[in-house]
Amino acid sequence: MTLAHRRQKQPELVRKELLDVTLQILVDEGPHAVTLDAVSKRAGVTKGGLQHHFRSKQALLDALCDQLFVGFHQRYELALLAEPDGPGRHARAYVRLSFDSGNDHEQVRTQRAIALLALTWPPCRERWSAVVTAAIAADGVDEDLANRLLLCRLAADGFWYSQMLDSYPIGNKRKAALLDALLDLC
Repeated sequence: MTLAHRRQKQPELVRKELLDVTLQILVDEGPHAVTLDAVSKRAGVTKGGLQHHFRSKQALLDALCDQLFVGFHQRYELALLAEPDGPGRHARAYVRLSFDSGNDHEQVRTQRAIALLALTWPPCRERWSAVVTAAIAADGVDEDLANRLLLCRLAADGFWYSQMLDSYPIGNKRKAALLDALLDLC
């Protein structure tokens, strides 16, 4: 008889490890590589152990999406607190958030995971759309201002994607100038 039944159970730790492994596979190998077998093998748990926490691949990806969105919302709320009240506050926080993570390797991995899930997992895409729709609503009803702020958001998204994909080599000085230009427009 094994001593496994006597071992202290740490379900939250196991769950976190499973989500970390899923994120790693998603970013390193692509969405097609995320399977229950691949996650269980890489995490060192049985497939049954994995399914104890996540009944299906959909449940696993939904939980990863939840984790990623919680992190995004926490960072967005912090960025929002740093902005003065008034028109453009939400857009400025979003722009800053898009520019803040370019040098943080773990944050870039998180960005890549969000993008991959949004592109390939319809429930994640729907959630991201709801987040963006709510953010745009916070910009107000003045049409000219709302259009300018949306343009700033779209530019920030483009910067975010370019950093995530390593598309453009942008040094820190130029990055700061681009950020200032967008913030001025906000």
